Amino acid sequence: MNYEEWKDQRQSEFNALPLFFAFSDWQFKAEMEKRGLTENDTDKVYSIGTCGFYLRSDADKIRAWAEKPDDLPELMKDHDFAVSAFYYEMCNHEYGINMQGDWDVCQCFGDCEYKDSKEGGDYLKELGYGDEVCACYKEAKKKYWEDAIEHEWF
Repeated sequence: MNYEEWKDQRQSEFNALPLFFAFSDWQFKAEMEKRGLTENDTDKVYSIGTCGFYLRSDADKIRAWAEKPDDLPELMKDHDFAVSAFYYEMCNHEYGINMQGDWDVCQCFGDCEYKDSKEGGDYLKELGYGDEVCACYKEAKKKYWEDAIEHEWF
């Protein structure tokens, strides 16, 4: 499995959750009616942020998904997976023109503190990744720049 496949799998799992979203009162009313409720049955739903909701009866399903162990750190130990992960995020974050590209990419793999003088390897070390993963980052970066030149991305 590569990183993009892993992301697709995670997205599919999330999409299967019994969540609903409403960005207006009429959308909320319609979504509640789909569930056999009225817009006044707010005691039967939980809110996620300002626009996301789920039925209290589905709380265990939501909690189980949210508490599922994160397999990304283990997957990042696989060389090909790690290279594909970094390359994907470099392409996704306009790495070549982003003044904080290393930080943006590394933020996809954990929470690290931005600093002008840091590079990808510094952020990854801060996140607890070892030399092998840092080498994968360098390999992805090299591939990114080779492709950028070849395909005239800039």
